[in-house]
Amino acid sequence: MSGPVVFQMWMVLLLGTITGVARAQVSTAKVMRGNIRRDDLYRKEENITVTPVGGAVHSPRYPNAYPRNLLLSWKLLSPPGSRIHLEFDGHFGLEEAENGVCRYDFVEVEDQSETSTIIWGRWCGQKAPPSLNSKTNLLRVTFKSDDYFVAKPGFKVYYSLLYDSPLPASNTNWEAVTMPMSDSVVGQMPATVTQVPFSLEDLDRTIAAFDTVEQLFRSLSPDTWRQDLDSIYTQTHIHYRSRAYHLASRHNKVDLNRLYDDVKRYSCTPRNYSVNLREELRVTNAVFFPRCLLVKRCGGNCGCGTENWNNGCICQASKTTLKLHEVLKYSPEVTLHQRHRRPRVRWIIDEIFLTHHEKCECACPSQPPR
Repeated sequence: MSGPVVFQMWMVLLLGTITGVARAQVSTAKVMRGNIRRDDLYRKEENITVTPVGGAVHSPRYPNAYPRNLLLSWKLLSPPGSRIHLEFDGHFGLEEAENGVCRYDFVEVEDQSETSTIIWGRWCGQKAPPSLNSKTNLLRVTFKSDDYFVAKPGFKVYYSLLYDSPLPASNTNWEAVTMPMSDSVVGQMPATVTQVPFSLEDLDRTIAAFDTVEQLFRSLSPDTWRQDLDSIYTQTHIHYRSRAYHLASRHNKVDLNRLYDDVKRYSCTPRNYSVNLREELRVTNAVFFPRCLLVKRCGGNCGCGTENWNNGCICQASKTTLKLHEVLKYSPEVTLHQRHRRPRVRWIIDEIFLTHHEKCECACPSQPPR
């Protein structure tokens, strides 16, 4: 048998062996992920009373990557005789399914009653689940992540109240936000009157759960939110007409969502901060020039109005890096023979490393571990 033929046979056997080993490693990894001990999960269950104002629940750090090893549950309870409407945010992303099954990371919705449980679905991947209306007044939303980290945004779901009969009236705890100017003007264009339960302080705290004007209006007025949204830029029945109204164009109207997004995006950010090199490096036997340098350090506060912003949250670094700086350094040299003499001046260009904050985040006491 010739040399080239023998060499080709050896190569075929070698490739077959490598392929078999690789398949075995992949299979072993899947088995290991399937055998995660449930005791390693961070567990938390929260009970939420659904009111006409509505609200939202979301995976930790949404829309940033969610942590590993979580088992979180939210029990949504609405008043007797009512139901619950759920609508998922379109910015949705969990670990992909395996063979069409959400096996590792998923969000699940259950409709629970005293006699039965309806599982509306278990979802993962990139496509947001469809909206749904509960059969009863109790829904359970469950989110699970395993020990495999994926850079996905997670989920956010908005809940609102549904009544099979007209909303109950009250003379004490309901107030109109927008009032008509006069009956004659109102006859030309209906006023947008949003009914708000409880107090304005309650509504102000609830607004923190929403990211956009659309989400806020959709929760407050599920049936007329589109008309209400259009009317805030075209209304003619109130005393004050905004600058956005006088601009008259939808293309250059005030962007309320961007203003609110700027608050959340830029309240807690890396900023220029001057540090004294001797204090920063904790050096007492040297002098530097320049004495101080600029570094990036997290500053500001957790965005006003965002969820849990005023509950002990602090702005801290989520990603740091060491950067090299060249400075002039003077360190006195004193030898045994020069102990009683004046130290010799010796300036050198030295390299020092300073910590810079690249990314910042709001750390809250109730935040689950990484």
